[in-house]
Amino acid sequence: MDGTTLLVTVLSLVGVRLPVLIALCVGLVWVVGSPRDATRTGALTGLLLLLLASLGGMAAGLLPMWMVSSGDFSAVSRMSAILGVLHFILAMVKAIGIVLVVWALVRLLRARPASSRPDR
Repeated sequence: MDGTTLLVTVLSLVGVRLPVLIALCVGLVWVVGSPRDATRTGALTGLLLLLLASLGGMAAGLLPMWMVSSGDFSAVSRMSAILGVLHFILAMVKAIGIVLVVWALVRLLRARPASSRPDR
């Protein structure tokens, strides 16, 4: 694998994750602009965890490709178990991030006053 092939692979990995990264950055900007309270802290922490897990997953996907491009095939096979554990940890971080964002949303929805719609 030459340098050009590796670069195209890296750009394709970034391109696939770009919509999610943009959405997480937009969410962070919106949450940072809200008033400081526990809900904001939970949402901010959840979004940061999701962003870090997404970037970590991208790095974990690039590592074997970089090793193959450098010609170290035996290291890739040795690292498969480590990468499996890393992907599991990243999945757990994503799950915690999602729970925190949903918790913040539910907390805000429950604190919202009841609407004055007439019953149907």
